[in-house]
Amino acid sequence: MIGNEQLTRALIVIGGHAPMSQALAYLDPDTVVICADSGLDHALALGLTPNVFLGDMDSVSAASLERSRHEDWEIITHDSDKDQTDTELALAYAVAHNFQHVTLLWGSGDRIDHILGVMAALADPSLSVMKTLLAWIGSDRVEILHGPKKLDSVVPIGSTLSLIPLGGSAHGVTTAGLMWNLDNEELSAHSARSVSNRVKKTSIQISIDRGVLAIVYPCFLTTPQEHESSQQ
Repeated sequence: MIGNEQLTRALIVIGGHAPMSQALAYLDPDTVVICADSGLDHALALGLTPNVFLGDMDSVSAASLERSRHEDWEIITHDSDKDQTDTELALAYAVAHNFQHVTLLWGSGDRIDHILGVMAALADPSLSVMKTLLAWIGSDRVEILHGPKKLDSVVPIGSTLSLIPLGGSAHGVTTAGLMWNLDNEELSAHSARSVSNRVKKTSIQISIDRGVLAIVYPCFLTTPQEHESSQQ
């Protein structure tokens, strides 16, 4: 299945708190499910069928680990003495297998180092080859733009969104349809200038020339939404 060139979408389920099942409503049915370590527990609890199970297997439950031995899943075991997190390994797998539309599903966690680590992983330059990169983090929807890229979205008027540069400053950021728009501007990595912007028009556009930008829709899954987006 992984070698099928028609399958360009991947869902990466990682460990931490259990993710919100509401995110599955936005998942394309023709999606390869990649589980990173205890992400396997979450995937099975959500009724997903894993295709790939990878990691150092230090946090997955004994029951899920035993089940993996009897299923037709691709299993890749890594040594615990490694330089990459399981999340990074899963993203690297997606890049290596040319998945163009990748979604990360995560219930978040209690440790700030894990949160910062996941955001750092999403900013890795190797992910710029993907056409779309989306993360569900708790109830938040986070779209990641690796420049140069443009996002067109249909979002309810009044929605809150934040533009957060990752891994350094974001350059050449232009927006349309927001309460406070930007015109080919730089968002510094050391400023919270674009936190809590507002959607003014139903159709919005956000583009970036260089750098990485996280577009965060807080509490997306706990607020009724009509949302469509595409990245170019």
